[in-house]
Amino acid sequence: MKKHLPQLAGKVLSVLCTGEDTGQLIYDPFFQDQGGRLFMVGIVPKEASRDNWMEGLLCAIAWDTVQDYVIFASMDDYLTRLKAPAKRWPSPNKTVQRTGASRSARKKKRTSSAAGSRR
Repeated sequence: MKKHLPQLAGKVLSVLCTGEDTGQLIYDPFFQDQGGRLFMVGIVPKEASRDNWMEGLLCAIAWDTVQDYVIFASMDDYLTRLKAPAKRWPSPNKTVQRTGASRSARKKKRTSSAAGSRR
């Protein structure tokens, strides 16, 4: 099984576990069997927690609880992307063309024809 695991040495990962709302950062992770269960073990990087109170501590995440993860080249890469303004897709400059009468035109027509039939 280990031969199919990703090579993550030297990377920073944002890992989201099942049932969690926010991801957890882990630096330089490797895989380790603990009590018959596979864990991703690494270090909590600087800037990963409020006031950096967990910085430098070992962190182990059960691999079978990982819902998804994002790989960053470094902590600087992560912080740059985190602080970057949101990019928006450029809007296509296509003109919308209607192929029939608009709703308001159809409504006016119905209203005026209904008024004309009452006369």
